[in-house]
Amino acid sequence: MASSSSSPSSSSSSSVIGDSLDELTCPVCLELYKEPITLPCGHSFCCVCLEKRWKSREEVAGCVCPNCLEVFAQKPKLKKNVIIANLVEKLKKTEFELGVEALDAEHGVNVKKEMKPGGTESYCDLCNGEAAKRCLPCEIICCVQHLKLHRQKGHRLVEPGVKIEELRCNEHGKPMQLYCKDDGSLMCLMCTGGQHQNHNVVAMEIAHAEAKDILDEKHARVSQSMQSMTSQLQQVQEEEEQTQQSGRVAEDMLEERRREACQFVNESVDLMKSHINKSKMEKLSLLGKQREKLEQQMESLREGKVTLQTAIQELEASSFLQGCKDLLKRLESMSDFKSAKTPLTVLDFSKEEKNLDVLVKLNKDFLEKIQRLVTSSEGSVKHPEVVKMDRIKLRSLHGQTPSLDPNTALPAIVISQDLRTATLTETEHPYPEHPDRFYFHPQVLSTESFSSGRHYWEVDVNLSRYFKIGICCNSMGRKGPGNACRLGENPKSWCIRKFKSQYTAWHNNQWTFLFVPGNPERFGFLLDCEAGEFKCFADSHVLHVFRGDFTDHVKPAFGIYAAGESIQFCSF
Repeated sequence: MASSSSSPSSSSSSSVIGDSLDELTCPVCLELYKEPITLPCGHSFCCVCLEKRWKSREEVAGCVCPNCLEVFAQKPKLKKNVIIANLVEKLKKTEFELGVEALDAEHGVNVKKEMKPGGTESYCDLCNGEAAKRCLPCEIICCVQHLKLHRQKGHRLVEPGVKIEELRCNEHGKPMQLYCKDDGSLMCLMCTGGQHQNHNVVAMEIAHAEAKDILDEKHARVSQSMQSMTSQLQQVQEEEEQTQQSGRVAEDMLEERRREACQFVNESVDLMKSHINKSKMEKLSLLGKQREKLEQQMESLREGKVTLQTAIQELEASSFLQGCKDLLKRLESMSDFKSAKTPLTVLDFSKEEKNLDVLVKLNKDFLEKIQRLVTSSEGSVKHPEVVKMDRIKLRSLHGQTPSLDPNTALPAIVISQDLRTATLTETEHPYPEHPDRFYFHPQVLSTESFSSGRHYWEVDVNLSRYFKIGICCNSMGRKGPGNACRLGENPKSWCIRKFKSQYTAWHNNQWTFLFVPGNPERFGFLLDCEAGEFKCFADSHVLHVFRGDFTDHVKPAFGIYAAGESIQFCSF
């Protein structure tokens, strides 16, 4: 590339180079010789060009010179023409030095002393510096120092290893600087007037920036999706490990229960068989004695019959009459057949059958209990002896925080502003008359009532030593002092009671003692209206299960029986 500031010497040298190009150009590829060879006829060619020419022609008569068409019967031995090769190298050097002078003048930097001719993709074409970019308009590779001028002029820069031929238009041979969005192809300036006319064409840099922004956005989304997927995968793996562990524990437990159940059944059946065998032997012994007695009587009857037959048939009248009196006495002394007959009885095993029925029922109940407790509705494995309810799951699925209804509170009970806490005082407060209010018992109900679905709530009893907590029908009595208005002492209420550190479950004035380890500060309640179950929990353990008809609008209820103590609904 020559510059307008080139010296006269460089212009004259350029003419010399132009004259030498014809002599040093291969007549086949029309480019400077590469590994030049000379045939016996005197014409020279690039070794590769000549080999390709001969191979493509496949001459039958021999090898032909592409220039003078002289035929060689045998393929001549090809040797490098050293003279032409040296001339080509000198020409390249001269052309390179002229280009350096022009570039030196253009960049305003003296780099001749450090110039490295024949620069590669790793080095700057102007100096020994490390290659940074290739300038497409100037078609040179530059280091960081020599890129400054090209950046200022807005030249397009690419990586050093990019081939210039790949960035030229195949049709016009010009640098591709534009991008057609309609066709999705690169193009040069001359292509705008052809098939790309009226297309949406932008500069290559703009299209690159837009495409990069789109890919950056996609990359961010993919990265975010991968993070989310990684988290989900980790959770699945943890759940798999927990499921494997809990499954092994449950299987071991069931095997132990099966051994215990089998042992219990075997021992019970063996005990019943022993009892049956004993009864059988006693009965057989009694029957054997009866049989012996009957056989003796039968023998005596046979003897009497023979005697009678003999007397009737053989004795004369005198002999018959003389012995008839003794014979009658002997017959009277024999046991009558009817008197020896005893009624036959069959052994009664109804008691053993009942015991066996009880055993079968126990096993059925045991299996049903395992079936209910081992696998929950979500498919998670549970321990059948101590079922620990997952409070987090209950809260998330069915949890709620009821609010207290001031219109139901005994006048001595104070309700907090957030309607969560009830406190018993020694002073009656001037509450207005209301048909739902308790006037004899220190009790209060919630505003919410339930008749369907599943509902879970928790109660804090940390500030109470004597209380009742549970549910009651909205139709339970309110005015009177009797059991009809007292929690747990009528058919319309169910509750847990604490008194003197003892816990009991109350319904319809009947109570059940409860074993509650420690002194829980919080109780949980799960009401399943459709299933007809009201479960009470203490420290995540099932404390008691009430069963009944809970479709008649039941409400959570408190009973506080010591002044200054409080009970409150827990907030989730």
